[in-house]
Amino acid sequence: MDRRQFIGALAAGVIGTAAGCLSGINDVTTFSAAPARVSDEAAAEAGYEYRGTRRRVDEERVGGEDIEATSYISTYDRAIDLPAEQFGDEPVRSGVFGVLTTPQVRVGDTDFNPVSELSNREIADRIQDHYAGLEIERAVGGRALEALGERFSVQTYGGTATLQDEYEADIVLDIVQRDHEDDHIVVAAMYPAADIVPGEAARIDTLVRGLEHYDDLEVDLVEDDGDGGEE
Repeated sequence: MDRRQFIGALAAGVIGTAAGCLSGINDVTTFSAAPARVSDEAAAEAGYEYRGTRRRVDEERVGGEDIEATSYISTYDRAIDLPAEQFGDEPVRSGVFGVLTTPQVRVGDTDFNPVSELSNREIADRIQDHYAGLEIERAVGGRALEALGERFSVQTYGGTATLQDEYEADIVLDIVQRDHEDDHIVVAAMYPAADIVPGEAARIDTLVRGLEHYDDLEVDLVEDDGDGGEE
């Protein structure tokens, strides 16, 4: 899968685009989420590689005030040996995992979050709309996990995706939403279906259980091109 497309889909597709440019306006109230990432131990156990954390700033008008909301997106991927007769001999980075944190905003009596009002299906549809070659067909189940001291409900969707701009494969999209501390967390993971690569869902469970999320969390910030992807 194209990790750049996935990052862009998770950022632009889920949060949306900035509501407007506030450049030159001094009286702006700022809100920032705490970043989240997977512990090094959990990432190593799952075999996923950390690809850095992107900071995204969106501008909105909430409760009659201009606000600036800072979100963070940490991404991981894994090279998977797919069946050679279908996908060629080279491992394909066909497992992708992202965790997005957005701040809960309160201005006067008005609450705002760019994500928390979306259903899992709406998030799946928005990711599909921003990811070329992806078709999400239907919900196929779910499971519950413990992470960050909370119960995380995973919703699973089935579909198809184009790998490496060449091969079409059945895939799984997992989505998790959860409030934690003062932020709203979205986890999204895409990987080949079990009939292609058995056991990948268990790796995703390991990543979810290994989530860390707090203000002073050390992350590797990487440049953002404005659409959530790499330059």
